[in-house]
Amino acid sequence: MIARSAGVAALLALATVGAVPLEAQAQDTSMTNAIELVRTNVRANKAELIGRALALPDSVGSVFWPLYREYEAELSKLYDERVVLIREYLTVYDTLSNAKARDLMLRVFDLDARRVKLSRDQFNKFSKRLPAKTVAHFFQLDGFLNRVIDLQIAAALPEIQ
Repeated sequence: MIARSAGVAALLALATVGAVPLEAQAQDTSMTNAIELVRTNVRANKAELIGRALALPDSVGSVFWPLYREYEAELSKLYDERVVLIREYLTVYDTLSNAKARDLMLRVFDLDARRVKLSRDQFNKFSKRLPAKTVAHFFQLDGFLNRVIDLQIAAALPEIQ
């Protein structure tokens, strides 16, 4: 259990290396640029982090990595939609109406549901070709890293007033 905790701490440290608090970044650049920086910060190193954590033998890696790239390409599309949604929120923030707040939140919930569906579908796809423990380990790590990204983005956004 201690080894696992140390592994999670090491993964978190690797995931946030080079991350500057968004308040500091936002002072030097626009909020959308800060969000984009955070978004790419972890994602740029995600494959390396996952590769280190999984330590797959070549025989498993040759099956895993093409599946991973396909999954990540689909996930990137959802993150791209999310960035558009965040930019829209920031654009209307000062004049946000109840109707627009509702619309934005419904779209956030839709994106979240689509991300869960993508993960579930890809889990099933990976599971057909790889050992279940390897697949579960990957999705555990992937979920963790995605939550790091989500937390960094949420910390950068102004609270609705």
